[in-house]
Amino acid sequence: MTRELFSENLRSRIHDDEWLICQDKYDPKENLKYESLFALSNGYLGIRGSHEEGTKITLPYLYINGVFDKSETFMRELSTLPNWLGIRLYIEKELIGIEDCEIIEFSRVLDMRGAFVGKRILLKDSKGRETLVEGLRFVSRNNVHRMGVKLYMTPLNYSGIVEVESIIDGSIINFYDAPRFKVKHTYMTANEKLAEDGGYVEVATREKHLHVGCGCRIEAYCDGKQILGNRMTSVFGEQNIEFGDIHVEEGKEVQIVKYVSMYSERECPTYELHSTIKKEIEGFVHTGFENELKLHEEVYHNMWENADIKITGDDDLNRAVRFNIFHLMSTGNEHDDHVNVGAKLLTGEEYGGHAFWDTELFMLPFFAWVFPKTAQNLENYRYYLLDAARENAHKNGFNGAQYPWESADDGSEQCPDWTIEPDGSCYRCYVAVYEHHVTAAVAYGIYDYVKITGDIDFLYTKGAEILTETARFWASRCEYNNEQDRYEINQVTGPDEWHEPVNNNLYTNYLARWNLKYVLSLLEVMKKEETSSYNELVEKTGLTEMETAKWKEVQEKIYLPRKEGTKLLEQFEGYFELDNVTIEKYDENDWPIRPEALKTKKAKETQINKQADVVMLLHLMGNEFDDETIKENYAYYEKRTLHGSSLSPSIYSVMGLKVGDDSKAYRYLRRAAFIDLLNMQGNTREGIHAANTGGVWQTIVFGFAGVSQREDSKLRVCPNMPEEWQNLTFRLHYKGAWLEITADKNNNAEVKRLCGEPVEVEVNGKIEMI
Repeated sequence: MTRELFSENLRSRIHDDEWLICQDKYDPKENLKYESLFALSNGYLGIRGSHEEGTKITLPYLYINGVFDKSETFMRELSTLPNWLGIRLYIEKELIGIEDCEIIEFSRVLDMRGAFVGKRILLKDSKGRETLVEGLRFVSRNNVHRMGVKLYMTPLNYSGIVEVESIIDGSIINFYDAPRFKVKHTYMTANEKLAEDGGYVEVATREKHLHVGCGCRIEAYCDGKQILGNRMTSVFGEQNIEFGDIHVEEGKEVQIVKYVSMYSERECPTYELHSTIKKEIEGFVHTGFENELKLHEEVYHNMWENADIKITGDDDLNRAVRFNIFHLMSTGNEHDDHVNVGAKLLTGEEYGGHAFWDTELFMLPFFAWVFPKTAQNLENYRYYLLDAARENAHKNGFNGAQYPWESADDGSEQCPDWTIEPDGSCYRCYVAVYEHHVTAAVAYGIYDYVKITGDIDFLYTKGAEILTETARFWASRCEYNNEQDRYEINQVTGPDEWHEPVNNNLYTNYLARWNLKYVLSLLEVMKKEETSSYNELVEKTGLTEMETAKWKEVQEKIYLPRKEGTKLLEQFEGYFELDNVTIEKYDENDWPIRPEALKTKKAKETQINKQADVVMLLHLMGNEFDDETIKENYAYYEKRTLHGSSLSPSIYSVMGLKVGDDSKAYRYLRRAAFIDLLNMQGNTREGIHAANTGGVWQTIVFGFAGVSQREDSKLRVCPNMPEEWQNLTFRLHYKGAWLEITADKNNNAEVKRLCGEPVEVEVNGKIEMI
């Protein structure tokens, strides 16, 4: 048991190994990976898992969701904010740190059940003095403006004076280790004492001058008494350091506690930031570190009651699945509907914290089934930015609303027009120009959210308005081919970004057709059953019957390419004319190896794909294709997909089960579940792959548990368990009921209603009243 490595201080708190992600040795080259893995978020803010004493290799980032800035960069991105984590301990000017002393023992854990990071480090300095430092940190989910660190320090073979520094570092910059891209998104507006004790730093973003305040106070205790002496707070450039010293005795433990609070101007007027944070920390000290941590753990206990997936018989995979769920649910915000979930959550700077189609198609299903209030907030976020999507469409010469490929706080397109290579050369980036399927994803997200949650009020108001404007966009985006008497979407990029641009990408065309068809059907229902909502929609959008008649014509005549005489769907017009290169080899992590042909040819010249494209379509629209079509296309494209995106393996896992490729489906699940833990793509340092976390959940629930909804929205459960598993248990919210679903190795399933109204569920083909 890992917790047995710790003293009683942490042993009683740390959970069983099934809840722990462990680091059992220190390797500075692994720092950035573990900073991502051990990042902590509470929906409001996130901080990477850096070491308190600081290390040479580090990206010590802290973000508040919704605090973006552009300055001289290509795009608005999450701004790195003052980092409060720093605590440094000195003995006679020697720093007690993992890179400054000999490491005798080293253990660090992410406790997912309790949502904290714990550590045990035994260090020997240059004079042979040994110091045991244990500790934990958390960002409170009970009160998202409170964070804390508690260290248990024991001098094992010496007595003397230990000097303590508590640091707020306002000098942190984005792209800290990338000289060409470094940028400072904030300027300092205050660096001063918090009150009689403690430190306070306030910064503002450079473009829109949004203020953020951070306050800290440090205490030290021994035998229940406060022992920190000679306190003072000093300012050193953009660092604020609260100093104190402690008289320590050999073998006697000292507790050092850092209380932290942060607010932004989004929650508090600028003139009240300092006073609000001062009061918050006073309240935190009064509540006590342990009590706040207990309240935080109680919130996570309830969250895990909703979100946990328990797999019996496959312990390492179950731990990896929980890891993905932990980071996803930690980032979702149930209180703020003006923020989304970025492509790296709040764990790293890649993609600038932007929202993509990842939200609707990969993460939203998890929230809709498990945390429906958070899902509603994600839908509201798109509605609040509808006007910006309208402006984006107009700017690009289209009607309706065109949602940006990358979205930040104001809804404008944040995908840069130009990118810079490591050698300094620039090249034109056409992703936002051609990759329009995000607009269909937003529409599909509304359909999926309403189907799962039954939130009809949202559908007939905000949802209907978004859907109308997205349909309007697709009708204007389609071009009429008079010779063929069909509508086409030319110069477009589908999910597979290695073929850019193409004509008539099947995924895009099909989702555009679906968007138009679904809205036409919805409008008919609203006309008959929700007249007042329909009239309000018409008044808001200027919708006319002439316009909807055009939509009907477009959706009926949109071109859907396929190989004549076969059931093969063509990824885009001309795809089958490309070099027929396939994947033949896999590495030690069961990841496909690039074919030799790609050493002499570009991927776009071959049929090799970056990620699921046609197969993604089959995943979303499976009910519209017969089993033979799905099976044949899965087999064809599976041999040609390199999974260059983390979005891909989970989709192939779900579809592998659908077509009976059970063994490969399980392999794909493991690839997805371990992408970050094993750093399979070599970029975990940049942050956790957010879409993949949602994809892992979908793979288990929709794939191996066989959960789906029939056309009448009735819940269906039909398990397809891998041979490695004994049992599978998880919970879902469905039509006001809270259900627990259990499947065994023989694919028997049991559905229990834990609370709520009785519901009908189809279990292995049999309708049951639960």
